[in-house]
Amino acid sequence: MRPRPSDCARCLSRSRLFSTTTTQQNAPFPPAAGYSRLTNRGLICITGLDSTTFLQGLMTQNMLVANDPNRSIRRTGAYTAFLNSQGRVLNDAFIYPLPGAEAQGPDSGWLVEVEKDQVPVLFKHLKKHKLRAKLKLRALEEGERTIWSTWKNHAEPQRWAAYSLESDSPSPFSPTSEIAGCIDTRAPGFGSRIVTPGSDGLRTHFPDEEQIPGSEVQLDSYTVRRILHGVAEGQKEVISGAALPLQCNMDMARGIDFRKGCYVGQELTIRTHHRGVTRKRLLPVQLYDLGQDGASAPDTLTYDPSAQFALPAGEADIVKAGAATRRNRSAGTFLNGIGNIGLALCRLEVMTDVALMGETPARPEEHHFKLSWAPDAEQPGQEVGVRAFVPPWLREFISGGKEAKLARGPEGEGERAREFVEQLGEEEAEAHRH
Repeated sequence: MRPRPSDCARCLSRSRLFSTTTTQQNAPFPPAAGYSRLTNRGLICITGLDSTTFLQGLMTQNMLVANDPNRSIRRTGAYTAFLNSQGRVLNDAFIYPLPGAEAQGPDSGWLVEVEKDQVPVLFKHLKKHKLRAKLKLRALEEGERTIWSTWKNHAEPQRWAAYSLESDSPSPFSPTSEIAGCIDTRAPGFGSRIVTPGSDGLRTHFPDEEQIPGSEVQLDSYTVRRILHGVAEGQKEVISGAALPLQCNMDMARGIDFRKGCYVGQELTIRTHHRGVTRKRLLPVQLYDLGQDGASAPDTLTYDPSAQFALPAGEADIVKAGAATRRNRSAGTFLNGIGNIGLALCRLEVMTDVALMGETPARPEEHHFKLSWAPDAEQPGQEVGVRAFVPPWLREFISGGKEAKLARGPEGEGERAREFVEQLGEEEAEAHRH
């Protein structure tokens, strides 16, 4: 995820980030059920006769219903990404059908959700590709609509799941509702995304806790939950112009349709997919103090709200502790952290025991890994150790042949969709038993 040497301004900007250190105020542990107002996300509205075909040619998600011979326009929201011509991620995003609008016609439209400070950047990218397309672009003002993440650990309503997989299940919202949303497929049981009109609280629209359980929590608690699930979000973690979609687990997250046809950045994405192996993956990591006597890498990923670590403000290399510095090859790149947890782009064959392409798995427990960044930013007496963890569903996806099912075409995708609904049903039944 390093910038090209010729991109001088970008390199200088990155080097300034390397030379700074931050100690974040830790967030409380996220509750088992709750919701959070995502004040760090913004929306772009795209309306018009050509809005669907326009987006179809610009992003990784399919705007048409999969396996439909009539090529019907999708009626659900979804996770997706916009790429540049080299196949690198510009923005991770969600799309939603514009509430109250027809699927086809001059008033049809979509809402595109991205990181708030990236709205002008993506708007410029969309405007550059508009050409003569019959559509209108507009960045929504503050307070026009509100984006929420909602969750109940290990459970998702079956109606949500079936609807999001394009079955015959009716929408969770009435046809005249001004609310949009979708299941968040970036990790199993991670929750749902909801977009409401205005700036009112979520309970204004969902007063019944049977619909939306729990209470509202701050954005940083949502961030802790997201990191614990290994879910990246925004261009601090999905580095714009550098990140590859498969390295950011967008294939596992159902954010890429490998059979949809041409779109900007498709060539490298398809080639990487059919090559059959992705050697770097974005993973959650545990941070610990290497300077303590008898320090050992933790066995489980656990968030400690009281932990304090001096962390780099931008990207930082992860290297083997104790190895010769000049020849110490990077084992990964640390991207973001809060307290004693974070997200990093990790070399699987170095930092994990996942076996790739029949290779002998590594033994990461025999080594310590640490953060390495600019010397003037290091804090005397503290070396920050890093231990990567592979979430069970990602391990199964990599090792259990899930990529092969995707490559089998419509039958494989249909089977994967059925497995997804069944999995959610089992998790919900298990939650009710306990």
